[in-house]
Amino acid sequence: MAGPQLEIVKFGVYVFFPVGVMLYFGGPQFYDNYVKGIKFWPDYNTTYKPPTTSKEVRDALEQMKAEREDRWIKALKAKQEQKQQQQQQQDQQ
Repeated sequence: MAGPQLEIVKFGVYVFFPVGVMLYFGGPQFYDNYVKGIKFWPDYNTTYKPPTTSKEVRDALEQMKAEREDRWIKALKAKQEQKQQQQQQQDQQ
């Protein structure tokens, strides 16, 4: 055993280390320098606002359906072009 002096030092570290950490990280200077500048929430004007009335819901649904249909058409055209290119390459060989 190391003796009572080591126990006193360990006790001091156990008690004063958390107190020192709280004083450093909980102080107003640390908050002003490191925490205050962080923007946690996005700007309200740039966030998505869900529709609130039934007309807005219907309009949003129609818009989503149109966008989905456009994506499907683009994917179908790309797939057809890819097949045509593969057939042309096979024909050339």
